[in-house]
Amino acid sequence: MNPPSMIDINERLSERDWQILVTVRAFKYLTTRQLSRQHFSLDNPQGAIPRIANHSLARLRGLGLLSNLDRRIGGVRAGSGGHVWQITDLAYRLLCLHLHEPTNKRVRAMEPSTTFLDHTLAIAEVVLTLQEATRDGSVKLTRIQLEPTCWRNYLGNGGETRWLKPDLNAVTKSGDFEDHWSLEVDRATEPPGRIIRKCIEYIDYRRTGKEQSAEGLFPAVVWIVPNENRRDQLLRRIASETLIDQRLFEVITLYELRSLVLLGHSEFKSQNRTPLAEKSS
Repeated sequence: MNPPSMIDINERLSERDWQILVTVRAFKYLTTRQLSRQHFSLDNPQGAIPRIANHSLARLRGLGLLSNLDRRIGGVRAGSGGHVWQITDLAYRLLCLHLHEPTNKRVRAMEPSTTFLDHTLAIAEVVLTLQEATRDGSVKLTRIQLEPTCWRNYLGNGGETRWLKPDLNAVTKSGDFEDHWSLEVDRATEPPGRIIRKCIEYIDYRRTGKEQSAEGLFPAVVWIVPNENRRDQLLRRIASETLIDQRLFEVITLYELRSLVLLGHSEFKSQNRTPLAEKSS
């Protein structure tokens, strides 16, 4: 039997199938559990994976549009929820046709490094947390920009082009007020000095006024870290740096992201933090 043609596959795809492919392409890698939270109404992040999610993803794999990595997040005990998915070159070409985008590259399915995969899935987890935190409508998530869309270029002191590369940008709205966020996902794999250098890049970019001219304000920069020890370490280090405007930065765990978004940066800092200058004394 001949494999189905692109036309045949295109006719078999539902709107949700297309949405799944768009999502996986945007994030590069996603687990079954993460896709279930986005597309199959899994409200409890630790709940059982809906049968329809497993069926739909297996069907897309059978059509040659998704592939899963050899390793699972959480090991064999994680079950189907630990499968990690990526799109295939066929899916990429079909998406480009479906969305009327130029097909200007090839996609090669590959096994990423553990560090890269962990960081990529952590970014997806941040987006899911933002979506879930704003689901009741009290705060609206009005914009999400993933890389490279969220990257910003600017001129350095010598006139050279420099790039600021957040992991993602977001805008939330509560009533008439908007909060703009640049979000950095730290997995505690870099020394604190690397984090400080990135903070100084934000300071340099803010001095250009480019973001303020385009958006009307400069975003709060939020480092999302894996545990409280890392959070406190970075807070102390930021407090010790005279070149850094501490008002611009926040360091939180993922579990604090919901409160940050619902309260806003200034209110969160006043309610949840001893001033950084006091922490460092």
